[in-house]
Amino acid sequence: MQSHTASLSGWRVSAAISAALAAAVGLVLVYRFDPARAHFFPPCLFRLVTGLQCPGCGSTRALHHILHGDVVGAFRLNPLLLAVPPFAVAARWRGISTSRAVGWTALAVILAWWVVRNTPLWPW
Repeated sequence: MQSHTASLSGWRVSAAISAALAAAVGLVLVYRFDPARAHFFPPCLFRLVTGLQCPGCGSTRALHHILHGDVVGAFRLNPLLLAVPPFAVAARWRGISTSRAVGWTALAVILAWWVVRNTPLWPW
């Protein structure tokens, strides 16, 4: 049983290192190449099919702006991208990330954002 636990632990470490490396490469690519101009970034399939924006539309372009220090530009593309990290940290820090209320609230905010950003009243 000891060797199974050790191999599982080794697998988790390898997976974590691989994920960190993939994230780092992704961040370098998004930093180096503007997703609005580089056409090798994948398009949003929901938008291609429906013509509407999903809650994540604009996130890659917004991340490019954030990595270049343009928070206002990132906010214009997808305000939700700027709201999620502080929310996730606060939920984790306070130990409430497993609360059902937090999950339902997050879902409600995402769905509301999805609807609002596709209305003609949305300013951006």
